[in-house]
Amino acid sequence: MAKKSFTSAQDLLEGLKDDILYLLLTVLAHREKQRLPNIAKMSREDLVLELALLESGTRDIVARLTALDDDGSGSRSFPNALAAMNREGLEAKKADELKTQVKAYRGAINDLKVNHRNSYISHVREFAEAVPRIVDKPVRFEASAGLAVNVLDALMGRQVGYRFRVGSQEPEIDLRARLSA
Repeated sequence: MAKKSFTSAQDLLEGLKDDILYLLLTVLAHREKQRLPNIAKMSREDLVLELALLESGTRDIVARLTALDDDGSGSRSFPNALAAMNREGLEAKKADELKTQVKAYRGAINDLKVNHRNSYISHVREFAEAVPRIVDKPVRFEASAGLAVNVLDALMGRQVGYRFRVGSQEPEIDLRARLSA
């Protein structure tokens, strides 16, 4: 029987870093677009389209945040990264500390998972409304996004930098600093 191969902890952590980088970029875009900076120039149709895109961004953010908690085999997530670290010989005391943080993340995003993803995105109920909720029932995902950043810091054993460059002529964006401001 062939030995089952596992992804290394380092590979999972690097992938999670990329996932969170894109998550933070999406959170920044959402924050900026949510301000509706061009509302004075918008037609009503433009406003509706902008709100639909904001709703779509919210769904993407929620999906990314909940994916970080996926413990299914082959998923790139905090639980699976921790499992890989344990397989590779993580010290018991550190493993317990990290397990507590990963479990706290699971608890923190449970509301997003149950009340938003499961009923409105992934497992849409028969009579669910399809209208955007961005105005009347905005989804509060900011604290969960911040916690995701902190959990990856703990797993990697250092503060992770999230920098993004739009192009060669623009200055680099420090997403961590920009979003905490």
